[in-house]
Amino acid sequence: MTYLHRTFLLVAMMGWAMTSYAQRYEMDHGRVYFNNELMMHVDVRSFVDLGFGYAKDVHNVYMNGRVLENVDPSTFRLKISNTWRHHGKNEKNQEMPAARRGYYKTNMNVYYADHKLDAMASTFVELKDGYAKDVFNVYYYGEKVKGAMASNFQYLGGGYAKDSFNVYYCGEVVKGAMAPSFKYTGDGYGEDTFDVYFRGRKIQ
Repeated sequence: MTYLHRTFLLVAMMGWAMTSYAQRYEMDHGRVYFNNELMMHVDVRSFVDLGFGYAKDVHNVYMNGRVLENVDPSTFRLKISNTWRHHGKNEKNQEMPAARRGYYKTNMNVYYADHKLDAMASTFVELKDGYAKDVFNVYYYGEKVKGAMASNFQYLGGGYAKDSFNVYYCGEVVKGAMAPSFKYTGDGYGEDTFDVYFRGRKIQ
């Protein structure tokens, strides 16, 4: 199976997997733990706890602290099935899953999950797949994308975005990519005039 097929399969199996959601990811001093076990090689800056044992960063998707092979983090989504909603439990007593966290805007402020952003609410707009921007800054899952030009920043799809000078994948600059000619071509691939990229990395 391709990684796209595996992603679909995982979403379809959520009703079964969600029964073990009590265990949680924890972050401490720049490290990520699951069930008190240190997770190696996690990109802490982009790490997101999706809830019910699932998480992802810029490189991988995780289930119960383990890497899910051949799953693209830029396209992986957690969906709650009707099986879980009617699993014989009182929904009012269930904790809101982390997968429903996101941007929230009032007339004065912008929030992501449980913290307030240094963003201008009047110009703030949510794009897709964790990207958002206001008149001055670009954000990826609530974190500022350093150096990104908000005025002409655009989301391309599959985790890719660009402004006048740089191409980004999951909030990080794609080194060497030519922004004017860069386009997303699907299934994790992108290309500019000279090179092809897969999940943000140039194919040699």
